[in-house]
Amino acid sequence: MYSLKDSLQEKIQLLKLKNGDSEAFAFFYDQYMTRVYRFVYMRVSDKAVAQDLTQDIFLKTWQHLVDKKEIQNFAAFIFRVARNAIIDYYRLSRRQELPLEYADETEDPYTDQKTSSIDKEIDLQALLELLKKMKSEYQEVLILRYVEDLSIDDIAQIMQKDKNNIRVLLHRALNKLKSLNNNK
Repeated sequence: MYSLKDSLQEKIQLLKLKNGDSEAFAFFYDQYMTRVYRFVYMRVSDKAVAQDLTQDIFLKTWQHLVDKKEIQNFAAFIFRVARNAIIDYYRLSRRQELPLEYADETEDPYTDQKTSSIDKEIDLQALLELLKKMKSEYQEVLILRYVEDLSIDDIAQIMQKDKNNIRVLLHRALNKLKSLNNNK
């Protein structure tokens, strides 16, 4: 979760970005590249595809800014672009399911650093197996909320749904996850 200081810094950088400061875009790239890559990788399960899509997402975001279009919430905007890129990828690939595979440790291709598991107490592989059994919408809302640590408001903007619908969707997804876990 971001602190108030981080939130304020992000708002200042967003104002700079709106005024055409390309250094501000570098700030957002540094802040969000790993998170966007992780989100994409968890959905496509292919490092090369995830890298390509991540770069395309940032290029689309940059083009959006060059075209002088407004961005109110950068996190919500970039994850919506990422979500749409993943959907487009699967449409073009004519795949039916959005797989969810994520190793306990993955290498960040941009920094060559290992990222540790989400929580040492959770058997991540077992959790991922349960998530694979859930419908794509449930997977997505759980990842955005608990992996990417986004707010209900941000998730609503990303998924283009009402906040109340997101709360209900999240509640149902958690219940489904509990139900699947109890039936193991």
